[in-house]
Amino acid sequence: MKTYQHQKLFVLVGLCAALVLAAMIGAGRLRASALALVSAPSLVNYQGHLRDSGGNPYTGQAALKFTIYDADTGGNNLWTETYLSVPVNAGNFALKLGSVTPLSASVFDGTGRYLQLSVDLTNTDSNYTDFPRQQFTSVPYAFQADSVSWSGITDMPAGFADGIDDTGSANYENVIIVAKSGGHYTTITDAMNAISPASDNRYLVWVAPGLYEEQVTVKPYVHLKGAGMAVTQISSKASGSHTSSAAATVAMQADSQLSDVEVANISEAQDGVAIYIGSGNSNTRLFNVKALANGAGGDRHDGLFLNGGSATLEHVYAQASGGGVGNWGIFNSASSPTLDSVTLMASGGGSANALRLNGGSPIIENSTLKADQSAAAYGVEGTGAGAHTVRFDHSVIDGEDFGIRLSSGNYTVYVGASLVQGGGNAFAGTIRCVASYKADYTAVNTTCN
Repeated sequence: MKTYQHQKLFVLVGLCAALVLAAMIGAGRLRASALALVSAPSLVNYQGHLRDSGGNPYTGQAALKFTIYDADTGGNNLWTETYLSVPVNAGNFALKLGSVTPLSASVFDGTGRYLQLSVDLTNTDSNYTDFPRQQFTSVPYAFQADSVSWSGITDMPAGFADGIDDTGSANYENVIIVAKSGGHYTTITDAMNAISPASDNRYLVWVAPGLYEEQVTVKPYVHLKGAGMAVTQISSKASGSHTSSAAATVAMQADSQLSDVEVANISEAQDGVAIYIGSGNSNTRLFNVKALANGAGGDRHDGLFLNGGSATLEHVYAQASGGGVGNWGIFNSASSPTLDSVTLMASGGGSANALRLNGGSPIIENSTLKADQSAAAYGVEGTGAGAHTVRFDHSVIDGEDFGIRLSSGNYTVYVGASLVQGGGNAFAGTIRCVASYKADYTAVNTTCN
């Protein structure tokens, strides 16, 4: 906030007071946001202080008139507003310019705007004394951004000329806000039920901070985005067969995205899945997501269940524990996903696999897979029929019993520049390690032993 101080002696009828005006203009910072659905408030905070020539604060009522010009002297009157009977207490007063005569973007559509304050201590709207004009600085020009046309924007990225961001994956025609209060909807399910997305009518559903206790199905052509893994959480006690989306807190359909959110399943019965990705989901993407399946009890808990398709997972943390039969960071059923910078953790139960392969040909890069505290704790376990190729690069594979265990001879596994650690490795298929090593940095041979 900049302070302007002007000293001027003048005599007002009935008061005969020589005044000093210290006028302070301040405006709350106006911020443009991709999620803003309403106009910026057309108000500017104004605070002032009146003292007499002896330095004594003035107390009483005054008429105040504000005028905006396009020059520091002379010029054109672009806007004016008058307040009568403004209370002044110990010299202080505060107003919101635009409360009487609305401010508009056109007022600031140009260079150089100057505010003149006129004071009438007789409060009759007739005996004003003008004070020197004060130049607006950059903040109020945010009003112009509220109505700027596409033709007025320079260096516009390709694809924006039609008013739609269709230059990449963020080509959303619509933005919906879910919040405990102040949004379009208070539950994610209500938001999903209300929209009809399509390939040329995409939606961003933004979820404000909070705990949302519900099961959610993310429709095709929808990006469900939270405010961050630490502040937006979706949780449920959904249960059923872990091979079914009915057991999942969040189910992802084809061409859908999920980001910046924590998803938890705390089922205490049967099977519980945090995130389920169904078949045919070649364009499904998870980014910056935490998936937790750690209910106390039940049979099988999966951080993620991938049922076919070829989803992309980046910066995803998946953890499973608490199931009596099995706990799997990811249960991969005939899916061929790409995993980059992913952490998979599993512990407890009869079987704990960071990555359970039941078919499919995933590619895993820059990731960590760890399993422990189970009778069968494997970093990776491969089962199922059909020929499959799995690749690990620059990753950590750590199983308390086995780093990698392939009980099916249908797998070909390649491990490059990775740490492979465990009680041992068992292979029924084909495996090749190149430039890989153990936790003590001793090299493993081409068969990862």
